[in-house]
Amino acid sequence: MSRNHTIRVLDEADLDALDTSLSLAFGEVSAGAEERVAQHIRARLPNTLGSFEHGRLASSARMYPFEMYVGGSRQRVGGLASVATVPWARRRGHVAGLLKAWFERLHDAGVGWCTEYPFEPGFYARYGFQSVPDGRVLEVSPAVFDAGPAPDADRLSGADLVALEPIHAAFASRYSFALTRDDGARDGWWRVAHPWTGGERHVYLLQDAYLVFSRFDDPADGLRVTDVAWSTPAGRQHLGRFLRAFDGQFERVRVHLPPGDAVLLDHEARHSVATPLLQVRVVDVATALAPLAAATPSRWRIAFEDGDCPWNDGVFDVRLTPDGCRMTPTRGSADARLDVRALCALVTGAAPASAVLADGRAEGEPQALRALAELMRGQPTFQAAVDGY
Repeated sequence: MSRNHTIRVLDEADLDALDTSLSLAFGEVSAGAEERVAQHIRARLPNTLGSFEHGRLASSARMYPFEMYVGGSRQRVGGLASVATVPWARRRGHVAGLLKAWFERLHDAGVGWCTEYPFEPGFYARYGFQSVPDGRVLEVSPAVFDAGPAPDADRLSGADLVALEPIHAAFASRYSFALTRDDGARDGWWRVAHPWTGGERHVYLLQDAYLVFSRFDDPADGLRVTDVAWSTPAGRQHLGRFLRAFDGQFERVRVHLPPGDAVLLDHEARHSVATPLLQVRVVDVATALAPLAAATPSRWRIAFEDGDCPWNDGVFDVRLTPDGCRMTPTRGSADARLDVRALCALVTGAAPASAVLADGRAEGEPQALRALAELMRGQPTFQAAVDGY
């Protein structure tokens, strides 16, 4: 960091400068949403670091203290958001300094993972973030969903939305990096739209399922599903039949579906539309892998490379067991070597061991890399589009 750069947590006195920076980076707030967005920004000042140059705010970055399901367990995960630099201060190392400062804070707090949605994946790849599969957003005819009589459905609002919590918990816990929505980091997990968006949202509870939707700008076009979950196979069938009932009334349904969904498998190739790009980073390898269980015990010496988090850089004795992963720093040769991006690709299932070996992202014993790739296989990555930050 330049000696002219200082980093600290922002406070009320920085709000005007922060508002200017965010407006330049993300555009003006739509009419009618100004107060909601202002409250959103003010409430998150304790989670916002600023980089100053000669006393002027040059760049800022927010880190949400989320809790997510990761590999079958609940973990605290940092959610990086709202990274913005004013034009006069760009390409001067401010973002690099902010990211390293956040990595250190997360590490000190015992947080193993960080996630974000990049404006351009290559930018954050330089700092160890790896793009990972996150389901797909489909735009399809209602006719592709389950045929059969439409189920009963109750429209909910207000305090009644608490009925959605157990369905979401059962659904989200099957995936990795799905938000638990009960950590207090947001305004309440049942908020069915971001504070900067408007429009009416409809929330319907079915048996063992729910969905939240709005209409496209032209109502004749169809439905925009912003959140959906099911807790049982019957719930998934009820959800499909509910959407199928709109066939003939609307031309299309847009919905973000998780990996492996039957409709997604059949229609992903031809009917996918722009899908949020999720990136993840291992901030602390030992902490991130500790809760992940291995079906078959094994032990390896693995060298990890990380230029921004020195506590990750080096050779570790890695013990994979059904009770979790234990890592101890060691010296000497390693069975396998890879950087933190390749580690993320392996553990999340974004790339198999054969791929990272074939293109040089990793080297060494294939079985060691395959063992890492098994840790999260049963919980693929999926973070609902409405949970984007």
